[in-house]
Amino acid sequence: MKEISRNQENFIIMTVIYNELTDFTFGEGKLTRDATEMICSLCECEPHEIDPYTLNTVMVSLKNYGEIKAAFTPYLKNWKWDRLPLLTQAILLMSYAHYKYVEKVDAKVIINVAVELAKKYIDDKQAKFINAILDNGVLK
Repeated sequence: MKEISRNQENFIIMTVIYNELTDFTFGEGKLTRDATEMICSLCECEPHEIDPYTLNTVMVSLKNYGEIKAAFTPYLKNWKWDRLPLLTQAILLMSYAHYKYVEKVDAKVIINVAVELAKKYIDDKQAKFINAILDNGVLK
């Protein structure tokens, strides 16, 4: 397996969660929660070679989807979760899961990762929205 950076891992996590949300939204209305194959194709690796951080963050994000969605609801002033772009939802899910379930990292680090992903793959407006939502209490 080729060595990948933490930034690449975060991209993979975001991508897998986004794909699961797309399937959920436009498919059968359920999360499949089996993302190993997709992670392997993105990492160009075998299942036993997947970094535990990557797999754990994806699985915890999807397994706790309802709880994470509920945690964000009070902070979505004038917004509804289901109206957020799916990529924004994916970034928020992975950020919350990383902070609350995977490993204790300074919230500022997680917010920075989320904002950088949003700037790169969405736009500055969504990056500011994600920053505000995460920084105003969700990650505390």
